[in-house]
Amino acid sequence: MKKLLLFVICSIFYCSYAQLPPNSFGADFTLTDINGEEFNLHSTLDEGKTVILDLFAVWCGPCWSFAETGVLDDLQEQYPDDVVVVAVEADNSTAASTIEGGGNSIGDWTTIIDYLLMDDASGNVANDYALAYYPTIYKICPDRMVTEVGQLSSVSAFMGEINQCSSATYSKDAKILSYDGDNVHCGGNLDNASVTIQNYSVGATLSECNILTIVDGQTVETTPWSGSLELYGTDNVNLGSISGLSDNSNISFELEYSGDEDNSNNSLSPSIAGSVSSHSYVTLEIMTDNWGEETSWELISSDDGQIASGNGYGSYESINISWPLNDGCYVFHVYDSYGDGLEASMWGDYEDGYVNLISGDGNMLFSEVQYEAQGTVAFEVNSGVNLIENSTTTINVFPNPFNSFTNLSVNSESAKEMNLEIYDNVGKVVYNQNVALTTGTNNVKIESKNLIPGLYYINVIIDGKNNIQPLTVVK
Repeated sequence: MKKLLLFVICSIFYCSYAQLPPNSFGADFTLTDINGEEFNLHSTLDEGKTVILDLFAVWCGPCWSFAETGVLDDLQEQYPDDVVVVAVEADNSTAASTIEGGGNSIGDWTTIIDYLLMDDASGNVANDYALAYYPTIYKICPDRMVTEVGQLSSVSAFMGEINQCSSATYSKDAKILSYDGDNVHCGGNLDNASVTIQNYSVGATLSECNILTIVDGQTVETTPWSGSLELYGTDNVNLGSISGLSDNSNISFELEYSGDEDNSNNSLSPSIAGSVSSHSYVTLEIMTDNWGEETSWELISSDDGQIASGNGYGSYESINISWPLNDGCYVFHVYDSYGDGLEASMWGDYEDGYVNLISGDGNMLFSEVQYEAQGTVAFEVNSGVNLIENSTTTINVFPNPFNSFTNLSVNSESAKEMNLEIYDNVGKVVYNQNVALTTGTNNVKIESKNLIPGLYYINVIIDGKNNIQPLTVVK
C-alpha cells in the first residue's frame, strides 16, 4: 500500500524523498542491455555526455504511463551527441524476462522504450542510487554529479537541466567532494573523519595535495595526500580522529593544492553534532508504525562497540528497554529501511510511531517521528550526573553499597508527593513506594530482604522529575 500510494504521488508531483541529495557522486556500474550490448556509466560520461537514468519496475503503472509519453525517446533522438538515456529495471525481485511482458509486468516494455533498456538482477544500482520509489529519474553529469530531475514533460525541460551540468574548465583544479566520516562527536573526540577529493583538472593528473582540518577557524591538522587521479577521478582521504572539541565546535575541511586555479570548490563545512550529557540509566521507547519490519536500531559504545540492537518488529509494536551504562561515550542509531522514519500518517489512515531515548535524569536525548532513513544522537555518560538538588528538595542515600538496609533522606521545603522506584539492571521495577513528604527532613528505610546482591538503580520522582543513581546490594 505504501509503495502504491507513493507511485501515485510521484506521478502527479515532483518527488524528492529519501533519494540521493543533489550533486551526489554517481557510483559506476556496468550492465548489459536487452540487445546484449554492454553499458558502462563512467565510460559514457567520459565521452562528455550526460546520462539520464530512468529507474523503473515492470509492475509500476506510473512508470509505464511516463514511458508512453515518449519524452525520453524524443530526447535521445534529438540530442544523441549530448545525452544517453538509460532505462534500468531496478527491482531485483522480478525476472529479467518480464521486461518483455509476463509475470507481474504491465506489458512489453520494449514496445514503448526505444532508448537503452536493461535489467539489474543484482539490485546494486537501486542500492547505490538510494532508490525509494518508482519511477526515479536522475541526471548524471559528465563530472559524475547526480541530481534527481523527475518526470519532466518536455525535451526542452530535460535539456534545461542537462545544460546546468558543470564540467572541468581549468588546467589545475582539485575539488573536495564530500565529507564521509562520523556525523557526531563525543567526549571532545571525533573518532573517524574522512573526505572524498576529486581531480577537476583538464589534461592534468592530480598527484598530491593537503587536506586541512579546521576547528573554530584554526587549522588543527594537515593531512598530506598522494596518488594518481585522472580527470573526475576520486579518492577517499582518511583524516583520523579529531580531539579537543567542544559540543558546539565548528568543524570544516579545506583542500590545499599548489597552483589551484579555482578555490571555490576547496572547502566543506559538514554538520557534525556534539554529544549531550546523560545519566548512566538510559531508557529506549519505540512504538513502530504499520511497517514495523522496517525499523531497527543499535547502541554503540566507544569502548566496547555495539552493545545492544534490535530489529524484526511487527506493526505497532511497543519496545521499552533500559540500560545501566558505564561512564563513556555512546552513539544511538535508529534506522528505517524504507527511508520515511515512523511517519505512517503520510500514507493514509495510519498512526505515526515514535522513538524516544531518555536519560535517567529526565532529559530527552532523542525524540523523533520523521528521521527518514537514519536518526542519530551521541551522548556522554558521566557518573557525576547523579541525584540532583532542585530548588526545594535535597536527596541523599546512605549507606551505599548496603547489606541489610539503606536510608533515603529527603529534605523538602514543602509538603508534596514522592514516588520511589528501584530498578534491576535490565530495567524491571523491583520496588515501588509512594511517600507523602512533609516540610523538613523525611527518612525512608529500604530493606534488602527481597533484593539479591547486585547493581540496581533508585529513582526518586518529585515534581515530575526523575532523580536516579546507582544502588548496590552486597551480602
